[in-house]
Amino acid sequence: MTELRAKSFNSCAYPAIPMTRPRRDLSSDDLKVWRHVARSVKPLHDSPRHPSADDDVDEPLRPRVTVTETEIPARAHARPQPPAPLKLGTVANIDRRTAQRFTRGEMQVDGRIDLHGLTLDQAHAALTGYIRGAAGRGARCVVVVTGKGKGDSIGRIRSEAPHWLNQAPLRPLILAVTQARVEHGGAGALYVLLKRKR
Repeated sequence: MTELRAKSFNSCAYPAIPMTRPRRDLSSDDLKVWRHVARSVKPLHDSPRHPSADDDVDEPLRPRVTVTETEIPARAHARPQPPAPLKLGTVANIDRRTAQRFTRGEMQVDGRIDLHGLTLDQAHAALTGYIRGAAGRGARCVVVVTGKGKGDSIGRIRSEAPHWLNQAPLRPLILAVTQARVEHGGAGALYVLLKRKR
């Protein structure tokens, strides 16, 4: 009897009941209002919005803006300019009071190196090591004794020393170079003003 009922019940032609709510088609006016509201909504988080079926597919997508290599300002790639070559007696980029004291030989001398009797290679190496060490110790004004040379000719070390001071290992450490006063060697010596240690 139970089986018969089940068979009888299953044989009845009942209409299929949908399990979800039927979607109501929006009118064109409703769709316009919906799109306007959807565009004005700001998401709570910065998560990307997923497109829905109600989005206007005819509206062109905004192109992604990318910065090309040529649009980057040139100064972003620019390397720092090397300091200007040192000229004997020139005191550029130094405050007036310091410049006057330096050129007059009134600054305290923090060290001295004598290159007499050395070959050019030895003098070059000694000067480079000394200036770098003095700058590392925080010295400000040092004396470099080069010698005057013999007779009327300028000594080889005296003529080369300004070039050595202008080369890459030393030039970034130096503010100015000028001839020393007589008591410190005169024409056979140089005052070298070093940058402050940072």
